[in-house]
Amino acid sequence: MKTAPKFLAAIAAVVAVLTVLLPPPTSLLAHGGEDHGGGAQPAAGTGLIDAVALPKESQFLFGVRTALASYSATYNRLTLYGTVSSAAGGEGRVVVPQTGRIVSLSARVGQAVRAGQALAVVDQTLDATQQIGLSTERANAQAELRAARQDYARLQTIADIAARKDVVAAELRLRQARQNADIYNGQASRRRVTITSPISGTVDVFNLAVGQQVTQGDELFRVLNPGKLRVTAEVFAQDLAKVTPGAQFRVEGLQGQAGSAAARLVVFSNVVNPVNQARQLILELDGTVSNTFRAGQAVNVQVLGQAGNGPKQLVVPTSALTDLNGKPVVFVHTDPEIFKIHYVQPGPANGEQTVLLGGTVNENDRVVTVGTYQLKSIYLNQ
Repeated sequence: MKTAPKFLAAIAAVVAVLTVLLPPPTSLLAHGGEDHGGGAQPAAGTGLIDAVALPKESQFLFGVRTALASYSATYNRLTLYGTVSSAAGGEGRVVVPQTGRIVSLSARVGQAVRAGQALAVVDQTLDATQQIGLSTERANAQAELRAARQDYARLQTIADIAARKDVVAAELRLRQARQNADIYNGQASRRRVTITSPISGTVDVFNLAVGQQVTQGDELFRVLNPGKLRVTAEVFAQDLAKVTPGAQFRVEGLQGQAGSAAARLVVFSNVVNPVNQARQLILELDGTVSNTFRAGQAVNVQVLGQAGNGPKQLVVPTSALTDLNGKPVVFVHTDPEIFKIHYVQPGPANGEQTVLLGGTVNENDRVVTVGTYQLKSIYLNQ
């Protein structure tokens, strides 16, 4: 039993000697025709400095989409900011001609009306001072009528000796007195006024009720014709050369607003705004876009040159642009699973296309338009 500890100590000494004397393990060498991974691609997010590796499965998962960069003169355009308003005959405002009370209301919000159609009836109301004045004028008119009748009757009795001019003057006085008396006697019946629509269109929102008191000059209704719209934009000095006689114009909704329509130039004012030194551009929209734009809406006005006018420029979809550390970039799909970063200098843009003024993107490069956020996130975390 005493020999067991000595035996175990001897075995430990032999193991220690072998550990020191034996060489360290070496890597295995591949046999002919075998691949042990020496030529494998780097994993996604590792080993790439200016690119991102993304497997095909992840591309399908993220819904990555690409488009070709191309040269085009279509987007060699000037973008102006404009405001939609009603054109002549496109808006009619109905105001109260006299202070009174609404006794009849036939208009409804959103109702289509014709020019001259009755919208409401207003009965004129008078305050105490006006009523006293009206009564006084009516009494004076009646007194004048009686005096004119008496004078004319007196001259008729002595017509054979009265001067002809006196008889004529008395007759004219009596005629005028009758007219004045009729005016004041019929004043009550003419105090009721029918309000009609000045144009054909749709009644806009209003808040009125039968019996409501209204004041002279107040706006009762607003009738709009959505088929008659115009756009007003301002052109600054540096952009005047781009508004040529053959230019075409297209109105587009701002970001998030649908709608696009061609517009016709009405006038390009020669008067310069003294505040911002801009000239006013007035365009008229086609009546068929009545359901696209509304008065008061802010829009973009694209000024297109004549066909073939101006050099072609390299453009990419606007959705392809993103930024890295505050610098604009695009991701170019160079290999099946590789997306390379290209720094660019964006130029004029609209909702669909952006001109590239500088950078290393070439024509027919396939740029990423959907999935740029995912690629950017992978790049920043690798």
